[in-house]
Amino acid sequence: MKKLAPFIFGLFSLMVFSQSKTILSSEIRWKAYKTLKTESLSHFGTVNLKEGNLIFKGNDLAGGSFVMDMKTIDAADMNEDPKMKKMLENHLKSDDFFDTNKFPTASFQIKSVKKINSNGYNYQVAGPLTVKGISKNISFPVKVFQSNAVYTLTSAQFTFNRKNYGLKYNIFEDMLISNEVEINVTVKAQ
Repeated sequence: MKKLAPFIFGLFSLMVFSQSKTILSSEIRWKAYKTLKTESLSHFGTVNLKEGNLIFKGNDLAGGSFVMDMKTIDAADMNEDPKMKKMLENHLKSDDFFDTNKFPTASFQIKSVKKINSNGYNYQVAGPLTVKGISKNISFPVKVFQSNAVYTLTSAQFTFNRKNYGLKYNIFEDMLISNEVEINVTVKAQ
């Protein structure tokens, strides 16, 4: 019983002192390049968060989860040309890339959190990013701060390799696209 007591106390502490905060607003920005990686050969935009939460233990980030609505992927760089914008967005939603009819959401779950003090970021988060049913662990720094009852989490720019998630186009065109996709996330939770 003596060995079980610390486990029970730890579990009780986690349940009592952990608080889930619901996401109030979010901004998820993406950017992808051709292989030459110049601004003129890039596309960028946003994707909406469907649902999510941040978990805090006291005032410290302890976890969280995010579900992105991939049917909302937007190519903001094409706003001046609505016809080309629609074509690109439909292509991103097709089975060449995100296949949103079969996989309407993508997700990220914060499984581990480590305190850091690096370039204004105070946590390193890690966990599985799931796209098209494929999960791979990723890690990146975030800055979390509280103002009144609202917590804001802002990520450093991080990347994922699109090919690790089956985001592949036909062979010739695929060679012209960089494998790395850049992501920036800001969420507010209460």
